[in-house]
Amino acid sequence: MIKIENESEALRKSIFEFFRMKLPKTYKDLNFNIKIKIENQIIFISIFGENINTSGMIRRQDEKAHFTIKRYLFDLFFEEENFDSSFGILTGVRPLKLLAKVFEGSSYDESMKILWDRYRIGRDEGDFLYKIYKNQEEIRFSSNIDKYNVYVHIPFCPSRCLYCSFDTTIENKEKMDLYTKNLVEDINSYKFNFSGEANSIYIGGGTPTSIGLDNLGKIIDSINNKFGLTREFTVECGRIDSLSLEMLKMLKDKGVNRISLNPQTFNEDVINKLNRVSNKDFEFWFKAARELGFEIINMDLIMGLPGENKESILSSIERAIEFSPENITIHTLALKNGSKLFENSYHNEEDFGNLLEESKKLLIENNYEPYYLYRQKKSVISSENIGYAKKDHSSIYNIVMMEELENIIGFGLGASTKILNKDGKFERNLNSKNLEDFLRRR
Repeated sequence: MIKIENESEALRKSIFEFFRMKLPKTYKDLNFNIKIKIENQIIFISIFGENINTSGMIRRQDEKAHFTIKRYLFDLFFEEENFDSSFGILTGVRPLKLLAKVFEGSSYDESMKILWDRYRIGRDEGDFLYKIYKNQEEIRFSSNIDKYNVYVHIPFCPSRCLYCSFDTTIENKEKMDLYTKNLVEDINSYKFNFSGEANSIYIGGGTPTSIGLDNLGKIIDSINNKFGLTREFTVECGRIDSLSLEMLKMLKDKGVNRISLNPQTFNEDVINKLNRVSNKDFEFWFKAARELGFEIINMDLIMGLPGENKESILSSIERAIEFSPENITIHTLALKNGSKLFENSYHNEEDFGNLLEESKKLLIENNYEPYYLYRQKKSVISSENIGYAKKDHSSIYNIVMMEELENIIGFGLGASTKILNKDGKFERNLNSKNLEDFLRRR
């Protein structure tokens, strides 16, 4: 067990998270104490326990103390077996939110030096992050605190996939009808202090299309009436068993110009064990969406599902590329509380080798550029989830939401509203995650 002694709970949590992210396979087996004392600009640190006994005095740089301490620990434990050096000392969800400040004020070469000296991020990874930043640049520079975006959450699905930890409920007509009624009332009655149309609109879930043609049509009508036309209107259509030609036509007719069709994997042996419908009809639905004229189609894939190996994952990515969607989003499986895989203590022993690097190379070689990235804890391969896009097809919502560049107005179960103040900081309001409360509150 790792014991960290310091009066600051936030610092203790930060250091513990460092070990959990850097040594994900062995941190529970580590057995030592860390004592940290900070006096003015000097940090005294001593580590003693099983197989280690060392101490040091570090001069604190012009930065938060935890950065200085984690650099020291990074250098100390770098050669440990299974040490994960990715993202250096950064452990947060949004690494680019911090690193963008470096890229904005420095040349490429200066940025690469700062990334190593300050954060222990190596050249190859730094180059990839810089590439994402450059692909976001146009949206970043046009963003301001007066722009707003809309997120609507629909928590229903045809079935619950084994890996899913989201707030989802199996389809129930009575609940879906009442949810729609309450959601539409919330949208119609919302009072906001923004002028003009939403910069982007995103309906996510769950599987929004599982709520039914009439219900989803009512929700979209209320959104359009309240917020007007938008540059980008996304609806997640992730499960093909929730689709119909009438559904796709309705979405297109009501102004939706970006949809997400999510195979997750094209390995049928794997998909059949996830409590999820087969992808044998995926091509039909993809072509149907194309023929209806949707401007942007995204496809989600998950790396690390039970039964997958490096070869089958790369094969799924190649198959996705063959469809030629405008966006491909690569997630790594995260074992989160609430998922059946987590409850069943799923543990992946597969050696994925350099899968992440090969997947990046494969997509970039086929003209898909990385445009946003976020990290998740408890991932079985790597912490990073990456969105790729063909030129000029990056998702506005994904960038402004993940980098926290603009206001987000959230409707529905568990949705978060984040309003920027004049200092560029968010005032947050999180909706209840209890479906019964949402349905019965009137």
